[in-house]
Amino acid sequence: MTIIALLQARNEERYLPGWLDNIAPAVDAIIAIDDGSADATPDLLAAHPKVIELMRRPVGEPWRERHNHIDLIKAGRRHGADWFLCIDADERVELRFQRQLPLLVAEAEQRGVEAFALRLREMWNDDRHYRVDGVWGTKARYRLFRNDPAHTKFDPRQLHRYWMPLEIVMRLGQVGANLPFAIYHLRMIALADRQARVERYKALDPTSQFQREGYDYLVDETGIELAAIAPDADFRTRP
Repeated sequence: MTIIALLQARNEERYLPGWLDNIAPAVDAIIAIDDGSADATPDLLAAHPKVIELMRRPVGEPWRERHNHIDLIKAGRRHGADWFLCIDADERVELRFQRQLPLLVAEAEQRGVEAFALRLREMWNDDRHYRVDGVWGTKARYRLFRNDPAHTKFDPRQLHRYWMPLEIVMRLGQVGANLPFAIYHLRMIALADRQARVERYKALDPTSQFQREGYDYLVDETGIELAAIAPDADFRTRP
């Protein structure tokens, strides 16, 4: 069972070493797109032994999330992927998920599961606590899915889109499942990063076409509640 991680990245030098440490042990290979980075992102990816293909976009081109996703999936199919794991450079997975991933996909094949959702934990103020109030406590994302070359329809949205083909999305009630593991999003730790995220998305989506609630909520701390990562759900190899 071949599991390939897919990554699109632009100027992620700050997060990539930790991402590679976190994701590489869980998968058989990594395929990445460097989307016009001006930092060491492409060098870090090219140097890693599990990166079997690195596509490069020219510097200065607009961010094209849909094109990146489709190109990465097509590349994974060329390399014989059975399953895809899609985790962003500023995200980390639990170590127990990392260790159990091969068993999870093997059991999924037997159960007819084609896609798994993981809880999305937005880290806040440090790398030990995440928000749980309101919508923050309910976030989840489908980031692990089975590869089927017969699936050729993809989410038309340019932002906040499903990675997996629509042939799976339309049948999630039958073939989707939730996992009791988390993805930890590190770019929400610092206020400056949260503010920069708001400005970036407002520039990419000025009319909130791809997210009805807009983006100001990303810096709104009204009613904030935080929870600590449980010891058995950590993503760090060392404290």
